[in-house]
Amino acid sequence: MRAYMPGLVAVLVLGCAVAAASEAGNPPSVDWRAKWITAPTGEGPLPLFRREFTLPDKPVSRAVAHVCGLGHFELSVNGAKAGDHFLDPGWSNYRKSCLFVPLDVTAMLRPGANTLGVMLGNGMYNVTGGRYTKFTGSFGPLKLILQLEIEHADGTVETVLSDGAWRVSPGPITFSCIYGGEDYDARLEQPGWDTPGFDDAAWFAAQETEGPGGELRVSEAPPVKVLHSLNPVTTLQTAPGEYFMDLGANLSAIPFFTVRGPAGSKVTVTVGELPDKPWEGHSYTLTLAGKGDETFRPRFTYFGFQYLFFKGAVRAEDAAAGETLPLLLDAGADFVSSAAADVGEFHCDNELMNDINAMVARSVRSNLQSVLTDCPHREKLGWLEVAHLMGPSILYHNDAAGLFRKISRDTTESQLENGLVPDIAPEYTRFKGGFFESAEWGSASVQLPWLLYQWADDRDTLARQYGTMARYTRYLATTRDNKGLAKGGLGDWYDWTPKRGHVGASQLTPNELTATAFLHDNARILAETARLLGHDGDTAEFAALAEKVRADFLAAYYDPAKKSVATGSQSALAVGLFFGLVPEEDRDAVLANLVKAVEDMEYRPTTGEVCFRYLVRSLADAGRSDVVWRIVNRTDPPGYGCMLRQYGLKTLSERWDKPGESLNHCMFGHIQEWFQAYLLGIRQAEGSRGFARVLLAPTPVGDLTHVTGRYDGPHGRIAVTWKLEDKLFTLDAVIPGTNPAEIILPVPGNSEVTVSGLPLDQAVGVKNTQRSTERVALEVDPGTYQFTCLMP
Repeated sequence: MRAYMPGLVAVLVLGCAVAAASEAGNPPSVDWRAKWITAPTGEGPLPLFRREFTLPDKPVSRAVAHVCGLGHFELSVNGAKAGDHFLDPGWSNYRKSCLFVPLDVTAMLRPGANTLGVMLGNGMYNVTGGRYTKFTGSFGPLKLILQLEIEHADGTVETVLSDGAWRVSPGPITFSCIYGGEDYDARLEQPGWDTPGFDDAAWFAAQETEGPGGELRVSEAPPVKVLHSLNPVTTLQTAPGEYFMDLGANLSAIPFFTVRGPAGSKVTVTVGELPDKPWEGHSYTLTLAGKGDETFRPRFTYFGFQYLFFKGAVRAEDAAAGETLPLLLDAGADFVSSAAADVGEFHCDNELMNDINAMVARSVRSNLQSVLTDCPHREKLGWLEVAHLMGPSILYHNDAAGLFRKISRDTTESQLENGLVPDIAPEYTRFKGGFFESAEWGSASVQLPWLLYQWADDRDTLARQYGTMARYTRYLATTRDNKGLAKGGLGDWYDWTPKRGHVGASQLTPNELTATAFLHDNARILAETARLLGHDGDTAEFAALAEKVRADFLAAYYDPAKKSVATGSQSALAVGLFFGLVPEEDRDAVLANLVKAVEDMEYRPTTGEVCFRYLVRSLADAGRSDVVWRIVNRTDPPGYGCMLRQYGLKTLSERWDKPGESLNHCMFGHIQEWFQAYLLGIRQAEGSRGFARVLLAPTPVGDLTHVTGRYDGPHGRIAVTWKLEDKLFTLDAVIPGTNPAEIILPVPGNSEVTVSGLPLDQAVGVKNTQRSTERVALEVDPGTYQFTCLMP
């Protein structure tokens, strides 16, 4: 049973001439006068809160309700839900931050009697068990705080506040757990409870209480919403009153169904990622009221699944004479994810690449919530390595900068006194060993603000997070052993060998190697950040630390005779190249060893989720995207093609040699960065931030002859389409903004190049042309261009 928590309060202040409320959707500054309120009883169904108030007969120009209901809330005004969000507010460390939501309710108010209604759910705030849970823990009783600010056309302002004048009653949700599902007893509904005139004499007075301790602040992340609904592609009756349904896609979702039947009848749905394996301990049950068609949609939980398993209802066409079971009239699922806008697109003439791109996109979307989850079912936790390792891939396709700002703050609120940042944030539960402390995870506290600065020119987040970044890097430096190597954790998690497959912690590369590489890079970033922000003393400290760590890394791991790093694994060599931890004069030889290591494995990647990105980037940055192509363009294990073609998966498995425990992980999705940055060629020019100066460097590779796509950056849409037909290469490009862009045409320098039909030397807006053996480089002003290159 869901714990039923103490109450809520409201105050009505009429006729006050105060400043207008901030517009919903912008970060408002709220002068909080409302009180936290809770329900007076301890056990029972989830609570309902209501407050009736009266408005004068004059126009309302703006009304904004600022609401924080913990763990989650739904606000209704005069019987209608306010807004279209799901699982408000976002997850946080409620001892440090309680996120409130500004909702514009202007059109929902009317002269005379009005009513606010609030339903509360548990979420991550209150995980008490009863069915499957990843952990159990609670921040206390469910509670809410609400401040409704109403501005009239004549400039007067009225304010409705939560306080002891609110009324509270048990509701119809009898069980709700973010991990375990939700049950709803429609017989407990109180029709009209959130409308004017409802008799709430039997309800309790809400109790004023204290908040959980966190500062009230607006979330920087986009809200979670229902993005679209799916109906089954297959429905099979498996037994009388039992059905199996295939939705055709694995996704983060809630099931819904409509039934008609006798009061007290129960219809239960379980869900699963596999057609023969419902998830144990997660279910949804509706107890019917017996009043016509009844639709059930869970409000305060979600899960990851593709298959629905119904029990307790029958379709009309399957009903026997005298059937007593409820009729199943409709069923499906609502896909829930962050409302972050789609900002990228990729398509080519190789269907495997298109399917890989779509697979990663589905998996990312299923894990974009109010944190970046590892999976939408068994854990739902914010494992931090995904955010920075997958950051570029995600940002090329989703406007997730706001979510990444929130995650950056989450790292601050999870940081320990000694500076350690644990592997998950918010840290709802404390794991052990490498699952608690791994440099590749905790370094998100440094890497993510730096990524935002590079990607979105976000200096504010960098400045806000500087203290966290510095404290973590100094902490990590204290973990070094007598060789100067940072403390190892999980290392290159889930690397792969032909004999053992994926086993978890790194098999092929020392855990201290990746930890030390991150210490070096964190120190490098801190030195640059300190210089940028004017922390002059810190600049020298971190620059010296970076230099010292690099020297220790080389002494411990670099073999100058063999031009190799540590064990010579793909991961070790890629890390050395990507982080600049090999001698500059030996880079070509180390690269050759990396290519050979890949070739020796017949282009099968042995890297884990930490180092796969560095394998791709170290090869692509060195001009060896031909090797990346051969790694990706395969259908044998391990790899994307194996998941797609051998096992028919449409989302990323936790392991990519065969289906893992989770079939909707996004942690191996780094290849989208390569699709956008190298195949399309959309990157930033050196020294650019926020895509102020664009670099277009498309890379024809493999059997590709046609690639098209876009990235909607901070300065507008960057669009690319290129084609390769025999000796004719064409590039259509759209360059936004006000700064010149760099274009690198992948054709021999003696190719005949025209720009929008004009010879290169006559083209408007084109300058600084440079020709070399393998390319033609030039600058162009913002605009739309077509480059046609006839190769000799």
